Amino acid sequence: MLFKHKYKSPIGDIGLLAESEFLLSISFTNPDFEGLEATLSAEQLSSVVSQLNQYFYEGRKSFDIYYKLDTSNFRKTVYETMKQIPYGTTVTYKELAINANSPNAFRAVGTTCGKNPLPIIIPCHRVTSVNGIGGYTGGLNIKRFLLNLEKN
Repeated sequence: MLFKHKYKSPIGDIGLLAESEFLLSISFTNPDFEGLEATLSAEQLSSVVSQLNQYFYEGRKSFDIYYKLDTSNFRKTVYETMKQIPYGTTVTYKELAINANSPNAFRAVGTTCGKNPLPIIIPCHRVTSVNGIGGYTGGLNIKRFLLNLEKN
């Protein structure tokens, strides 16, 4: 059974989607998960909400959330490598590719960042281009906000 909740954050509404105790998706662009059959449940996602509140308002630096990734082994490796980027720091797409043992796959790493189903939890906002901030599925204003939040 799928559960959803719309989390009110300082960067706007964020959709949370879970199956049982596993977080499946965080959405900036479809916070209601329109078109998806899921039960509204703040209770089912209370741990995620609590940790997001700590991140946004209390300086939480990492997350202890059970999640499920339905993706390729390459993307799982990139996401696991991305989780190792320290709070408040950034790496380039190329550096992430090297760290994920795929040094020539920086474009594929960029695509993987854009397909990240769990932004913030898997901190793709910490990945930038060589010549600037790079892209972000939630929009560059959200990426800038998250990077600035982590600088303080």
